[in-house]
Amino acid sequence: MKPALIFAAVAALSVRPILAADPKAEAAKKDSPSIEVVFVLDTTGSMGGLLEGAKRKVWSIVNDMAKGKPTPKIKMGLVAYRDRGDRYVTQVEPLSANLDAVYEKLLALKAEGGGDGPEDVLQALDDAVNKAGWSSAPRTLRIMFLVGDAPPHNDYKDIPPYPRTVQAAVIKGIKVNAIRCGGDGQTGEDWQKIARLGEGK
Repeated sequence: MKPALIFAAVAALSVRPILAADPKAEAAKKDSPSIEVVFVLDTTGSMGGLLEGAKRKVWSIVNDMAKGKPTPKIKMGLVAYRDRGDRYVTQVEPLSANLDAVYEKLLALKAEGGGDGPEDVLQALDDAVNKAGWSSAPRTLRIMFLVGDAPPHNDYKDIPPYPRTVQAAVIKGIKVNAIRCGGDGQTGEDWQKIARLGEGK
């Protein structure tokens, strides 16, 4: 399956915790499955016309997860990335159950920097795997979504190549999906390979 192409805006919904009304409900809540999801999002200038749609897509995915039965416990994290020489290479927001707070961080992201085509996807993936605060708890679905419109800087040799990083993610039980924004062919090829190696889509 090809990585998803973002064009349409999806309305953002608010996720609110469900309060247990009695001890049985509380016990059911404790038995609920857990989801940990980290979005690795390109925030370079080339995403200027796509970033708002990407944000809405990110939030729609979280809301779809929240509709699962039984209602899952969700933690969400973000890795915003650009390229070397920009104001930042990555900004990591570790996994948190406070979805509203993470959503505010998501909304605050702006598209700036970049400029040479490829971006530092390698550092972004490495940080997502190693700095996002993944748990080792049982009954937990761990998922990453790489969202961007430009291929990785594979010429950066001081950071592991993405096949090695994605394989490390799989070893940790993390499935890696890729959402391509725009229509760059090289990005499509790399995103397909990343998703395949990551046992995602």
